[in-house]
Amino acid sequence: MEYTENKTKTEKITEKRSFSAIDIGTTKIVALSGYINDKNEITVLGKGYAPSMGVSRGEIINLEYSVTAIRQAVTKAKAEAGFFNPEVIVGIAGKHIHSTQNRWFINRQDPETSITEEEVDMLRKDNRHVNLEPDEEIIHTIPQTFRIDNEHEVADPRGMTGRRIEANFHIVIGKGTAIKFIRNAIQRAGLEVKDFMLEPIASATSTLTEEEKNIGVALIDIGGGTTDIAIYHDNIVQFTEVIPFGGKAITNDISKGCNILPKDAEWLKTDYGNTIQDYAKENEYVSVPGINGRAPKEISIKHLSGIIQARMEEIIDAALFVINTSGYAKKLGAGIVVTGGGSLLENLPQLLSFKIGIESKIGTPINFVNYTNHTEFNNPIFSTGVGLLIHASSTHNYTEEVEMEAVSEMDEQAEKNSKKGIQFKKQTSNKLIEKLTSIFKEGYTDTKL
Repeated sequence: MEYTENKTKTEKITEKRSFSAIDIGTTKIVALSGYINDKNEITVLGKGYAPSMGVSRGEIINLEYSVTAIRQAVTKAKAEAGFFNPEVIVGIAGKHIHSTQNRWFINRQDPETSITEEEVDMLRKDNRHVNLEPDEEIIHTIPQTFRIDNEHEVADPRGMTGRRIEANFHIVIGKGTAIKFIRNAIQRAGLEVKDFMLEPIASATSTLTEEEKNIGVALIDIGGGTTDIAIYHDNIVQFTEVIPFGGKAITNDISKGCNILPKDAEWLKTDYGNTIQDYAKENEYVSVPGINGRAPKEISIKHLSGIIQARMEEIIDAALFVINTSGYAKKLGAGIVVTGGGSLLENLPQLLSFKIGIESKIGTPINFVNYTNHTEFNNPIFSTGVGLLIHASSTHNYTEEVEMEAVSEMDEQAEKNSKKGIQFKKQTSNKLIEKLTSIFKEGYTDTKL
């Protein structure tokens, strides 16, 4: 399979360099297949999505329906990309998610040696011994700040010296049963969970810049069943929260308020809805097909927008409460970034700015990856999926695979030379493998050997 970038370079794409992610949402399942090249550039090669019929507020409530939807999404992504890595990064959200802060430390035997990555990992693992309720599991243990010998705080202690390393951690916790259902659904779909990632953190990964994370920003991801919040400051995740309702609540309100089917309510919301009723035109109506031979129903756009605004203001009020609770309301120099399917409603940034008094904008995943179809992915509904894929790329260790490819190519060349009567001594030292890896990354020629 070939992929041409900027129509000037053709790069051979192999399945060994691929990775994948699945976003299990309340309204849709999204599967993405990605690839990383020699320059560590990520390209999204395939996507697939299917209606999510077995999920409510981020939790799986019907395993069979969920498995079917996952398979459908994966099949489409695989058809588009040509492959789909069965080890997947999976997004997780839901009303069962909550977070807490914890502080932990370790004492070092030799304070004069440099602090290593292994010691930081040890600190992180030890910190996982926190008090949990029955049927709870830790999803993330995110270091925020470190302190060495009770003196000064640092963002990264590696390479420094000291006897005691102490750290603050942001810990994300979920319900064990809910996590097990997701894992079972993934496995029954023929895949394996490589890692879970909290969905607002995934969305932030694909939509927020380092500058925004540094000066302070609140990301609000309005999904179908939940509204997820992640707050960053000093380039660190400072706070996360999941609000147990989202865009589907607006659809239900329209369905009840206008006495129409949910599918028609969703259509009206996405095609004609406005989050600010005063902006909707007077005396403008849209016709909804009648049920079972009944006459069509005329729905006022003004009335429709009033229903949407009322529920959206409730979501915004809940988000504002979370932001104020976090203690970072006055540290959001970059304001608010809103993403997810619910962010597509017309004039939402204006309503947010009016209600919260902070500048806001729509976030889309267009900054950090390449796409075979850039325009299609310039859409907030893919923010979580692309963020998961970025995380998948960071956990995908393809170096060893490239080295094995190099050795395999060396074996093939040795066999060819042997047939020609040329003696070719195969060496397997690490230095030679590193050299071969570099050679084959640049493009193989006999002269380089």
